[in-house]
Amino acid sequence: MLKKIDPDIIKGYLEDSSNMIGGFAEGLYIPENDAEVREILLECQAKSTPLTVSAAQTGTTGGCIPFGGWILTTQKLDKILNIDEKARLMTIQPGISLEQIDLALQKRHLLYPPDPTEKKATIGGNISTNASGGRCYRFGATRDWIKRLRIQLLNGETLDIKRGEKVLGSRFDVNELLKDPQYQTPNIKCSAGYYSRPNMDLIDLFIGSEGTLGVITEVDIGLYPAFVEIFDLVAFFASEEKAVDFVLTTKRSNQLSTQPPINQTTNFYEFFDENTLQMLRPAYPHIPADAKAAIYVEEELNEINQQTYFDDWSARLEKYGVVLEDCWLGITSKQKEELAKFRHAIPEHINELFKLHHQTKIATDIAVPEDKFLEMFDYYTLELSTSNLFYIKFGHIGDNHLHVNLLAREEKDLTLAQALVLKFIKKAVSLGGTASAEHGIGKLKVNYLKEMYSKKALDQMLHVKKHFDPKLILGKGNLFNS
Repeated sequence: MLKKIDPDIIKGYLEDSSNMIGGFAEGLYIPENDAEVREILLECQAKSTPLTVSAAQTGTTGGCIPFGGWILTTQKLDKILNIDEKARLMTIQPGISLEQIDLALQKRHLLYPPDPTEKKATIGGNISTNASGGRCYRFGATRDWIKRLRIQLLNGETLDIKRGEKVLGSRFDVNELLKDPQYQTPNIKCSAGYYSRPNMDLIDLFIGSEGTLGVITEVDIGLYPAFVEIFDLVAFFASEEKAVDFVLTTKRSNQLSTQPPINQTTNFYEFFDENTLQMLRPAYPHIPADAKAAIYVEEELNEINQQTYFDDWSARLEKYGVVLEDCWLGITSKQKEELAKFRHAIPEHINELFKLHHQTKIATDIAVPEDKFLEMFDYYTLELSTSNLFYIKFGHIGDNHLHVNLLAREEKDLTLAQALVLKFIKKAVSLGGTASAEHGIGKLKVNYLKEMYSKKALDQMLHVKKHFDPKLILGKGNLFNS
């Protein structure tokens, strides 16, 4: 096992995409196998040394940034252990990136469906926050595709748990741990606090636990047949209202719910507001000058819709004064690749803006129930229009989940931006929504978790934490202030 105490090496592990500053650590562990992870945990437990797990450092909430203690990086736990094509199952270590997963599956005509945008992110990092992406609209989030976890605990025990497996009559009976539950995870995409549902699986407690209960060393993910063909389009609208209504109407006409069944063919709907388009114009000067919003759609083509998809989308768009031939179409491989780059350029440009202004990222990660989305959207519009802050509003509108990024260009605007995000959180919670849909709570959003859950609920989460980590040393500062 490698150990590093050189400050110059450690410095490279004190940041993520949140731009959170002030992190520090005494040393860095670089394990290469399961046994070494176990050894590290036992050592930290014995010495009461705080331990923070770090992966690709692509998170947005400061979860991998330590404030004392040691860091455990999963960068060398990056192997593919097995691919069972018949069972559609892939066994991997937590440090493998989504990009590596995609490359390994392409030649086998399989895919891992959740599709989080950041391809440099690792599967372990995705599991820690129950990450999701555009295709969550059709396929669900990370949680829905994790079939097995191998986890090392601080006391030296190893848990090897499968989806659907009930662990009864032991201290790992999750339904005993959450007996008389004080809260329940909303029935929408959610990445806020420990998962809690009646008769839940133990595996679900660890998914979304943000490195606070144990260290994952092996994962089984479910797979799906690769798309034979897909159709992409980016449609530009004369107003945000028309763009939003287009999505809501299209979803209703297909009788889709907040969690669409897997036999639907539309993979995602993504929304970009006018400021998003303005931000991208230098790199994409052919964005229409009069565009006030855009919607990006991806649909799988099959024997049922192959002959009608073009006419279908044309008819839907025509009602909003949009001509399909004026849209950006992804029909050829090159066109699809260019549209994918366009979509992925948005968070990259936003992160660069925050770095340019040396500002910690201030952004929402809110999702609400389907029937409350329009009310939430209108609330955004009203509050932002009077704030005098620069904002960018984009995201997974298919899941009723938008990101509102607020850039405080002057110091006096920082407090205003933070207060506005808190107002958005309170509104979302009042509508049955979540403070975090896909990026987790980490250290930056601990106070938002308090808006979402009662003190009794948070005390119950802390009780679960202490069950696995009585000294409160693992992922210190994530989810809880302590």
